[in-house]
Amino acid sequence: MSAPLRITPPLFSLALALAGGILAFLLPHPLKLLLGGSMLALGLGLLLYQLLRIESPHHRAMRWLEEENLQLRNRADREDQLRRGILASLREGVLVFGEDRRLLQANPAAILLLGSGSHLSGGAGLAEAFRDPESLARLEGAFGGAPAEWTLGREPRVLRVRALPFQAGLEARGVLITLDDITRMEALETTRQKFLSNVSHELKTPVTAIHVAAENLQDGGSVGTEGESSLKSIFRSVEKMTLLLNDISELSRIETGALVLDPRLIRVAAFARELTEDVTVQARAKGVTLSLDLAPDLETARIKADPLRLHQLLENLLSNAVKFSPEGSEVRLEATREGTRLRWVVSDQGPGIAESEQTRVFERFYRTASARAVPGTGLGLAIVKHLARLMGGEISLESEVGKGAAFTFKMPI
Repeated sequence: MSAPLRITPPLFSLALALAGGILAFLLPHPLKLLLGGSMLALGLGLLLYQLLRIESPHHRAMRWLEEENLQLRNRADREDQLRRGILASLREGVLVFGEDRRLLQANPAAILLLGSGSHLSGGAGLAEAFRDPESLARLEGAFGGAPAEWTLGREPRVLRVRALPFQAGLEARGVLITLDDITRMEALETTRQKFLSNVSHELKTPVTAIHVAAENLQDGGSVGTEGESSLKSIFRSVEKMTLLLNDISELSRIETGALVLDPRLIRVAAFARELTEDVTVQARAKGVTLSLDLAPDLETARIKADPLRLHQLLENLLSNAVKFSPEGSEVRLEATREGTRLRWVVSDQGPGIAESEQTRVFERFYRTASARAVPGTGLGLAIVKHLARLMGGEISLESEVGKGAAFTFKMPI
C-alpha cells in the first residue's frame, strides 16, 4: 500500500500558483486578471516566502558552529576568571615563563615575595626576576627538563623555590615556578640545630665523668657482688648516651654546614674491600655472611670522593643491615657504574620495611616497628641522607615486608 501524499506548504503554494496560471489562461478577460492573476500572484508570493524560510544544511551548520563557539568562549572566560581568582588568593607565589624565557603569568604573592627589585611586568625576562647566578643556572636546568628546588634569600625573607618544566599542548613549553616563604621555618630550624649542638656538647662532659667514675668503682673493687648488675647497667646507659650524643653532634655539624668534605682520588676496589673487612667482625658475631659484588670495570677505577665520609655512609648502611638480619642470612654490598654515577647497593634478608614507613626511615629519631626492639639512636639513616646530599648523590630504599631491604646510594663519578 503506497504512503499518502503529504501536502507541504511549498507544495500547496506551487499548486495555487499553477491553478492561477491555468485559470488566467482559460478564463475570459475580466476574470483572467481578477481570479487567475490573483491566485497566480498569491501562490508565487507564498512560494517565495516559504523558500526564503527554508534553511540549507550549510546555514544550519554555520549557525551551530557559531553557537558552539560562543559557548566555548564563555566557558573559557569563566575558567580564566576562576584561574585568576585562584592565583590571586594563593599565599604561595606562582610564576610561569615561556620557552623564550619571557614571563607569561605572575600572581600577586610572587610579586610581593620577590620584592620590588624584581621586574615582573608582562613579558619580563628571566634575568629580571632572578638575578643571582645560582637561580639562573637551576632555571636553565628546568628549561632543559630537570626539576629543581633551592632556597633563595630576599631580605627580609627566605624563599623555597621550585622550578618544574611543563608542556601545554604540542608546542607551548615553559617552566612553572612556585615560591614559599620559609623564613619562620628557617629560623626555627637554626634554633633547633643550635640547641642540639649545645646540648650534645654540654652533656658530653657529665657523661664522660659518669663513665670514669663507674670505671674507678669497678677497678677499685669497692662495689660488692650485689652492686655488679647496677654497675653494668650504668655502663650500658653511658654507652647508649655517648652513641646518641656523637650522632647528634655529627648530624648537627652536617646540617649547619660545619662539616666540610675532603675529596681525594680513591681506588674503588680497594676501598670496597677495606669497607667490608671493617664490618665483617660485626657480621660474624651475628652469624651473618657479608659479601661484596664488584663490577669488573671497577677493579681499576678511581673516583674523587671524601674517603672518610663515604666510608661512614656505607658502613652505616652495612651495620644497619647486619643488625636487622637473622642468623644465617646474607648481607650484600654491590658496586656498579651507571652512566656518570657510581651505584652502591646494600641489601639484606631481614624483616623488611612496610611501604607506609619507607618515606619516614630517613627522618631524625624515627624507628620502624621492627627496629624498636633493636638498640639504636634513630639517627643513623638521617646522617646517611645528609651525607648523600653533601656528596652530590641521592639515597633510596626498596623493601617488602618479610623479603628484606635494599638501600641504593648513587654518587657522581
